[in-house]
Amino acid sequence: MKAICFYTVCLSLILGCQPKHAQVKNKPVWVIDETKMVDIIVDLRIADAATYINSHGPARDKKADITFIMKKHHTTDSVFVKSHDYYAQHPEVAANIYERVIDKISEIQAENADGQ
Repeated sequence: MKAICFYTVCLSLILGCQPKHAQVKNKPVWVIDETKMVDIIVDLRIADAATYINSHGPARDKKADITFIMKKHHTTDSVFVKSHDYYAQHPEVAANIYERVIDKISEIQAENADGQ
């Protein structure tokens, strides 16, 4: 939980001054859609957080987590990595993606806080 909060704060500070809603025109057909990228990254961060939260229990199989997440989103880890690299070449779009990730994780945290 502390790790998610730390990443959220760091990314918020880094990305806070970036323009919103930038999009890449004419991106290759193999690049994962930005909305789907947000969903995948959120799921990956949640899986990472579960590793830290459950540090005293049995070790999590990160490869199995990644495989499950990629299957859930009907993609492969190689396509995800290529898409991530593609967006890294377009910083304004990458910043928008990660801002949306932060927003979505914050929403999930708020929903979980309300349910406790």
